[in-house]
Amino acid sequence: MFQNTTTMPQTTATVLPTSSAAPSLLHGATGACALVALACTLTIGTGVHATATQSARQAADAAEVERVYIIGPKQASELGCSISWQAVIPMPSGHSLRFVGIDKDAILALNSRNEVSLIRPGNGDRGWTASGAESIDKILSVDLVQVSTLEGLEPRVIVTTDTGVYGLDFKDGASVLRRSFKLVPSTAPVASGETLVFGTRSGQISWFNCSSGFERRAYTVDGPFGQSPILAKPVIADGNIIAASAEGTVIALDESSGNAYWRKKLLAGVQATPAVANGVVFVASEDQYLYAFDLDTGNTLWKYFTQTPLTSAPYATGDIVVQDIPGEGLVAFTQKPDGALGGDVRWKRKGLIGAPIGTISVRGGDAILLWCPTSHTATMVSSATGDIVGIMELPKVDRLVADALEPGGFIAWSKDGRIERLSPLKAATQPVAAEAAPAESNG
Repeated sequence: MFQNTTTMPQTTATVLPTSSAAPSLLHGATGACALVALACTLTIGTGVHATATQSARQAADAAEVERVYIIGPKQASELGCSISWQAVIPMPSGHSLRFVGIDKDAILALNSRNEVSLIRPGNGDRGWTASGAESIDKILSVDLVQVSTLEGLEPRVIVTTDTGVYGLDFKDGASVLRRSFKLVPSTAPVASGETLVFGTRSGQISWFNCSSGFERRAYTVDGPFGQSPILAKPVIADGNIIAASAEGTVIALDESSGNAYWRKKLLAGVQATPAVANGVVFVASEDQYLYAFDLDTGNTLWKYFTQTPLTSAPYATGDIVVQDIPGEGLVAFTQKPDGALGGDVRWKRKGLIGAPIGTISVRGGDAILLWCPTSHTATMVSSATGDIVGIMELPKVDRLVADALEPGGFIAWSKDGRIERLSPLKAATQPVAAEAAPAESNG
């Protein structure tokens, strides 16, 4: 993407000194040799000076590129990526970038005045900027949802707040929908076709239809009279909605009908979003267990006991799942161990900071990338051994997320409005789903 234009040094005439010694150099063989030697010395000196100037110019150009981009070419290559583009969203005075949502058709950026900007993923061009919600609204997410119209399915930008939704036209950002929720959300939503699915404060999983602008259905997780709030964001996998309550109920619901497939009652509540991979549901619970359930049946495949409640989300990649466990560090487990009902530990690594956001290809295999927004640090950990293979400080980056459209790629952004897309030099095995997230939150 970056090409250095090399300027060849111009040929310059060599001017001999005009002194009383100069005429003597013109007499005899010795004088002729001395003249040639002097000319060569002056020409070589000019060439060395031109080469030094050229190198200084190239170094200055490289330094300017590193200054302008929030992740420069050198750091991008260390992440196994190249820079696709960097977009700059103008920020109103006194405001900053707060959310970035990623979809195959648009990257959606929200500033602290609740204005939404649409960016085209292919080239980083900005389509439009429009008011997304009232300035006092608390934004939970910004999503691109396919809605039904008289002309067929059309994309629509949906801004979800803690009280309702706003809909913006995909083409120009014009306001086309404003609705209040009957059930108050307690989690960010996950998009399912034309529907947003989210947990509520009163214990339901709610389906909100963005085409009609009304709730489609709701399911109470803890039974017909349950009031335990849903704190963990639901997950959709293979037609199933996996949800968990603060009381400790884990449930699998049909994505379309809302019927329950299976239900498990844990010893304590769940705050962290479950992970699903290879037909297994992984749940970290405050009852000090990491659980692995069969996605189809709900049968417990294994569970690992820890000495502290678990409140961070598990992350699945390849054939392992990793979990941050206080006192033990980041622990990797075999997803489907043969007969190990207590879990099969692959490795443990203490002293790491940040949360897993994706997997990248490195020399010798794959590495899990951890991102810590408070220290602006990316740490690469070998998926096979847990060894640290790299630590990178990215002081200009406020948020780094995996690019859900391109495994091994990333989206980085800063509060000042710069958004950068990194494409993988070599595809990695497992992306992690990217979601809108505030710059102020901790990893």
